[in-house]
Amino acid sequence: MVTFSFVIIESLKEAGLFFLEWWWFFTPLILWTIFQLAWINYVQEKYFRKIKWHLIEIKIPKEIEKRPKTMEEFFAAIYSSYAVAIDTIFDVYLDGVLDVWFSLEIVSIGGDIRYYIRTPIENLEMIESQIYAQYPDAEIKEVDDYVTDIPDDIPSPEYDLWGTDMTLKKDDAYPIRTYQDFEDTASGEFVDPMSNLIEGVSKLQKGEQIWIQILIRATGDDWKENAYDLVLSLIGRGDRKKKKPAGFFSLLVSEIIDLGRYTILGFFSPQGILESGEKVQAEKESLSMMLHLSPGEKEVVTKIEESTKKPGFETDIRWIYLAKRDIFNKTKGNSIVFSYLSQFGSQDLNALVPDSKTKTSAYYFLTDYRKALRKRKILRRYKRREFDKMSYVMNVEELATLFHFPTFQVVAPIAPRVEAKRGKPPAGLPI
Repeated sequence: MVTFSFVIIESLKEAGLFFLEWWWFFTPLILWTIFQLAWINYVQEKYFRKIKWHLIEIKIPKEIEKRPKTMEEFFAAIYSSYAVAIDTIFDVYLDGVLDVWFSLEIVSIGGDIRYYIRTPIENLEMIESQIYAQYPDAEIKEVDDYVTDIPDDIPSPEYDLWGTDMTLKKDDAYPIRTYQDFEDTASGEFVDPMSNLIEGVSKLQKGEQIWIQILIRATGDDWKENAYDLVLSLIGRGDRKKKKPAGFFSLLVSEIIDLGRYTILGFFSPQGILESGEKVQAEKESLSMMLHLSPGEKEVVTKIEESTKKPGFETDIRWIYLAKRDIFNKTKGNSIVFSYLSQFGSQDLNALVPDSKTKTSAYYFLTDYRKALRKRKILRRYKRREFDKMSYVMNVEELATLFHFPTFQVVAPIAPRVEAKRGKPPAGLPI
């Protein structure tokens, strides 16, 4: 009688013999993959260490009344940083060049809230000019990095922390609730979601801190194609096709094929006309299928399609609550941040949830040791502003909802404001 274990053992033997016979073919492929990953990590880390970062703090006057739409214009403007740093494939594989990213930070230390943006020095002028374009009377100044005041060896006898990265509950093609959902269309009254956070952090004591970090990097339109595939699936016109990231050789071959294809089509084929006609036909078919959806399904499809009309950024959100051990209360810190982030969740669309791989919790085995490792890891990644490879895409409207300056209605003496509006100097003043 042939047992299951016997079949497994014989199969492994055959696989081993096959590998021993063809090792000369498989070994170079395996070694090349390992070398490629190791080399990319090496050159990118080398490039990362050379970047000169600047941290700026932004304050706005008390009397200014601007809604998150203003910050949406700011994000749309800095989208121009997309695909500027990398010109050739050699920039990636030889020099380790990384596309520029920015860190948007909301920080409360002992109840005082501050708004920061961390940027490479090459983009500092662009960031400042775009802030002044939207908030002409804002006050911007470079400051020392607040993270250096906290030791790296937390948990320690003096400090403890709790933190996590946030991820999306569903595919990033589904949007979260945005500032438009917090406005009463009838009365025009706007309830600023930032008020929830500001009210919460006002309860922090001296020695308690909350750090919220939103890392963003402009991205292309692949996420829009993914969203379009999702729409087709929701209206019953096809199955979704998940694209895999291309490797070095795939990119090289793709570049060569595209060069030849577009050269030929540019001379002999009305490609633009054909693609335009196909797009119109697809839109007509989608419209007809929408008639068979329920009101809730129509709303989901409409929201997804609307979100793709705006530029997108790769995004990674993480936050930390830390305090001295004698007043450390992780329940308090969690309730403040989660009550803020949970506002943007929707049952039919998307929501921000903790990433179980990064949150500083551990179960079953060696819990204290594993929690300590996770705490030091997330603190290190926060301080370095490390951008995860497995990020998600949010458009400019979603980002403006998450990171904007409090509106005038938010009663928050702890939110820093410019006390007096700066006037222009007299015209005849000697310089």
